[in-house]
Amino acid sequence: MKLKIILICCIFLFTSCLPSDEENVRVGIMFDIANTTDLEHKNIKITIGGMKDGNFVGTESYTLPTIRIRNNDSEAQYIAVDHNRWKPNLSLIKEISDKAYFTYQLEGRQPLLLYNEFESDELVVAEIAKNGVVKSRYGVNLGLNIFEDSLMDGSIHEQDN
Repeated sequence: MKLKIILICCIFLFTSCLPSDEENVRVGIMFDIANTTDLEHKNIKITIGGMKDGNFVGTESYTLPTIRIRNNDSEAQYIAVDHNRWKPNLSLIKEISDKAYFTYQLEGRQPLLLYNEFESDELVVAEIAKNGVVKSRYGVNLGLNIFEDSLMDGSIHEQDN
């Protein structure tokens, strides 16, 4: 009987040390990259910033890991960079504007503004919370598509799971 009580106490003790759902809130930006090319891409730089007087003002950048060549059988290669979420300081952007914008720069090329994959004449934009933090239940996902002509487009949304 004593052994059962000790085991029950140990189970309660160990399960109380597990992280709660509240502690598992993911903060930052996850990348979901679709490589539709037959090229390997290295050192793609994504920059976040604000718009001031119609001009992009970058505040922080993130260099993506190497994007491998897609498999011949697949339409695209998808990469989810989740374990190293990008956590830019959004309060720096908040000083410039209420929205965050993005540029991308392929190795050896000039940076270009990132346009929305669904509305090609609209930029990818993220609203910044009043406290200057991107924090949601499952974080934010920045989807990027790489095309043969070395152009990219993207989308941003809150993750569902």
